[in-house]
Amino acid sequence: MARNAPNPSEKFLYFFMIVLGISILYIDINTLKFAGIKNNLNAFKISSSFVLKKISVDPLKKLSQILKSKADLSLENDLLREELNKSYLNNYLITKENSFFIDHSSIQNILATNELNQSFHYAKLKNIDPNMFNCCDKHRLFIEINNNKHHDMFEAVVFNSQGILGHIIEGKGFSEVILLTDIKSIIPVKNTSGNFYCNAKGGGEAGYIICSFNHLVWTNEHKINDPFYSSGLGGIYPENIKIGNLVSINKIDSSKTSLKIKLIADPLNENLFGVIKL
Repeated sequence: MARNAPNPSEKFLYFFMIVLGISILYIDINTLKFAGIKNNLNAFKISSSFVLKKISVDPLKKLSQILKSKADLSLENDLLREELNKSYLNNYLITKENSFFIDHSSIQNILATNELNQSFHYAKLKNIDPNMFNCCDKHRLFIEINNNKHHDMFEAVVFNSQGILGHIIEGKGFSEVILLTDIKSIIPVKNTSGNFYCNAKGGGEAGYIICSFNHLVWTNEHKINDPFYSSGLGGIYPENIKIGNLVSINKIDSSKTSLKIKLIADPLNENLFGVIKL
């Protein structure tokens, strides 16, 4: 289809617009008559850009900074909490150093240099089932020992800042700890005077162990709130570590008595533990 040729009026309009544009450009260059308009336009563009940035980009940046600062603060709090828990464990070791360490200088060297050797390590909680711990017979704790790649920690004692919790029975991958309250757990204990000994067993009840004995053989008198300590017999647990206090005395029959001991250490209270291989 052939195009229609422009008529004279269209040609005139086209020529007029060219002349008008050239005239405006000439006047602008020589007289700066339109500088104010251009400045106003630039100012409008700048202010619009600033307002848009204020209501869109800046809030997103601020939100990102807040989230990042919260994450950094949370991480810093976790690190500080871990260092605080380490200091609690160190304090517990210092107060019990004669039981855990025969040589006084060995524990001082470890705590002063913050270097772990093959006998003492920090460990983090990996898993514990609170429901099973509070209802069932099997009481186990799973931990990850820091900086331990080649050392055998089988039967190593596990404790928190309150006291002894149990010992390691499996060390492949995460270490499995049998707690004192597990029905398969046994810890030899003694009274304050050291004239009474028994093997305290876990009964599957959270926070308690049971010491059963023949009162025709052991004629000692026991009182509620009497403290009990580890005897050091058996080769796993150190001697003279407070385990708990007597809460009840039950005479089962004419020859057998059962003592119920409330443990001072709770495995659910902390997430950082000490591990010692005696």
